[in-house]
Amino acid sequence: MKVLVLSTVFPNPQQPLHGLFVRERIRHLARYAEIRVVSPVPWFNGGARIPASEQQGNLEVRHPTFYYIPAVFKVLDGLFLFLSTLPEVRRIRQSFKFDLVDAHFAYPDGFAGILLGRWFRVPVVITVRGSELHFVRHPLRRMAIKWALRRADRVIAVSTALGDLARDFGTGPQRLDVIRNGVDPERFSPRPARDARLKLGLLSDAPLLVAVGHLVPLKGFHRVIEAFHHLLQEFPDAKLAIVGGHGSGTGRYPQQLAQLIDKLGLSGQVLMPGPQAPDRVAVWLNAADVLVLDSDREGCPNVVCEAMACGCPVVAPRVGEIENMVPTHAGILFDDPNDVPELTRCLAETLKRKWDGQGIRATAVQNTWDCVAQQVLRAWGAAAPVDRNSTAMKAEVTEL
Repeated sequence: MKVLVLSTVFPNPQQPLHGLFVRERIRHLARYAEIRVVSPVPWFNGGARIPASEQQGNLEVRHPTFYYIPAVFKVLDGLFLFLSTLPEVRRIRQSFKFDLVDAHFAYPDGFAGILLGRWFRVPVVITVRGSELHFVRHPLRRMAIKWALRRADRVIAVSTALGDLARDFGTGPQRLDVIRNGVDPERFSPRPARDARLKLGLLSDAPLLVAVGHLVPLKGFHRVIEAFHHLLQEFPDAKLAIVGGHGSGTGRYPQQLAQLIDKLGLSGQVLMPGPQAPDRVAVWLNAADVLVLDSDREGCPNVVCEAMACGCPVVAPRVGEIENMVPTHAGILFDDPNDVPELTRCLAETLKRKWDGQGIRATAVQNTWDCVAQQVLRAWGAAAPVDRNSTAMKAEVTEL
């Protein structure tokens, strides 16, 4: 099978950590199918500084410029994305007769993917990943998402809630698969906490809370800082590390976090090491006593899988797929992301409890990226049946 992947969320030389969860799935799928990646970059955000094409391991990635009108007419982004990518996709098509378009996020990528599928007369698979829950609040973008999902040959949702959204928008059960994100069990594996802390320059055995993610308001880091401030009454030597950097929608949020830390007098106990490569994130998770997440919304957060694969317990709200990802032996969940006292209580309880790291890891590694790739491959095959005698399909049958 030959597949064209379309995603505006994908690593590039300027943003090497952008959309790693998309690349991980595609990288593993490349074992079973021939893949070309088209990852448009916004013209308004430095797109000219990114090469037109590059090789990322076994993936050939093209970066056409995504032209759109900043800040306004966002309902037209899907159409603009289609028009921006069409010339590049036509060039690819000359030597790579793809059988399927695989689009990530329903809007604008999925909308543009449907138009590309119509243009080249191939089926389209759309993966809904979480941002759709925000976009559906806007009536025109809601209509665009519904239009795209109804026309997709197959829809993949990374969480049960996103699967419900797809069904509500007209995706029949015969066209829908719920496939969570996976984890790399070799990169994210248990290591002695003392060794991990030495690598990070942390010489204390005091409790360490780690939060990971883009520094954007919906991730709730301000609430984590407030809860940590209260937690110090019981654990005065504790430290909090917020691992992450700027993302889309960051604005002044990092400065606001720094001001909050200063206001609460936490400068010596809250660490902000900035964005970290995956191998380095694994070190932080092995150093941690608990991963804390307090997002307003999520799809299927990779960092939860990664922390659990390291044997680290999780404290998080019941948003997105988290409730189905974290059993009681792997962490403590609470209902309302805005409930700082409850978050504080859950953190305190987690630090007091003895956790079975190997039992936590065993839950996480049931869903590796290769397992995810095989599930997605079956969805691709249902959308675009191809010759079962092809080399790629022989590899698939051997694996399955």
